[in-house]
Amino acid sequence: MNRLHLMILIVSTMLFTSCLLPYAFSVSVEEPLPVIPYANSHIETIQEIDLHYQLYGPISGDDPLVLLVHGLGASSTSFSSTAEFLQEHGYTVVAVDLPGFGYSSRSTKFDHSQENRARFLWSLADEIGGTDRVWHVVGHSMGGGAVAAMAVLDPDRVVSVMLIAGALEDENRIAGHLLRFPSIARWTQLFLERSLVTEEEVAKILETAYGRPAESHEVSSYLKPLQLPGTARSLTRMVSRAKSMPFSFLEELSMPIGAIWGDEDTIVPMEKAYEIHEHINHLMLYTIEGAAHIPMETHPTVIHPMLLDFMQYAETRVQ
Repeated sequence: MNRLHLMILIVSTMLFTSCLLPYAFSVSVEEPLPVIPYANSHIETIQEIDLHYQLYGPISGDDPLVLLVHGLGASSTSFSSTAEFLQEHGYTVVAVDLPGFGYSSRSTKFDHSQENRARFLWSLADEIGGTDRVWHVVGHSMGGGAVAAMAVLDPDRVVSVMLIAGALEDENRIAGHLLRFPSIARWTQLFLERSLVTEEEVAKILETAYGRPAESHEVSSYLKPLQLPGTARSLTRMVSRAKSMPFSFLEELSMPIGAIWGDEDTIVPMEKAYEIHEHINHLMLYTIEGAAHIPMETHPTVIHPMLLDFMQYAETRVQ
C-alpha cells in the first residue's frame, strides 16, 4: 500500500468513526411534564404540542390582553416581574413558553419558523381569549421575531408591538445548514447536554446577557427548564430549521411599534434597532443606559414605565 492509499484509508476511517461514534452515547428524549411548575400555570394542547403559559389576571372583559414571548434559552419566567407589574396596572397578561423551551413540548417535528410560531401563538390566543380579543404583543430577542410575525399575520388584532432587543433575523444560517447533517447534530446534542447546560456555563452566558454576574436563583430559573429531557434534540432541530420573515413584511405594519434596547447589549447590539428603524419609520425607540441584553430582568424599574406608557399611548390610537 503506497502513502496515498494509506492516507485515504486513515481519513476515511476517521470520517467513518466520527459519524458513528456519537451514536454510542445516549441523548435524552422528551418526557411528559412531571408537575405543573407554577400556581398560575396552564397547558394548552395545539396540534399535539403542549404549550405552557402563565396567566396573570382574569380573562373576562373587553380590554386588550398582553402576550409576553421570551428569547432563546429562556422561558416565561424571564418576564415574571414585568407580568406582575402590568397586572398591578390593570392588564391581564399571558407569558408563554415557546415550543422547545420552558415547560412546553420538545417535539423534534415542530416547525420553528417565525411564521409558524406566530400561527401557534395566535391559536393559543384564540383558546385563551377568543377570536375577537385584541392584544399587545411583547417579544424579547428571538421572541421579537415571533410577535412581529403575529402582527404581520393578523394586524387588526394587534394594538401594539414591543420589541425588547428584538432578534428579527436568523443569525445562525451556517450552523443551521451544518446541523442538518445527522452526525453533526448528534455531536451538538451531546455537547449541549453534557457540557453547556450546566450551572457554570449557564452562569457565564447570563453574565454576558445581564452585563453583570448572575445570582444563583437567576441561574436556577434558566437551568431547570433547560435540563428537562429532550431539550438538546429540540434546540438542534430549531437551529437547523429556523426561518425568518423578510423585513419587507414589517413595512406594511401601521400599529404602534416600539423597541427597547440596552446600550451595552453585545448579543443583539443597538445597530439592529437602527436596521429595524429603516424598515419601520414610525418605530419608537427607547434606550436604557448601562443595560445589556435582558433589561426586563436587570433594569425593571426603568423598562416597566417605558412599556406601560407605550401601551397606554397605543390604546389612545384605537379609541
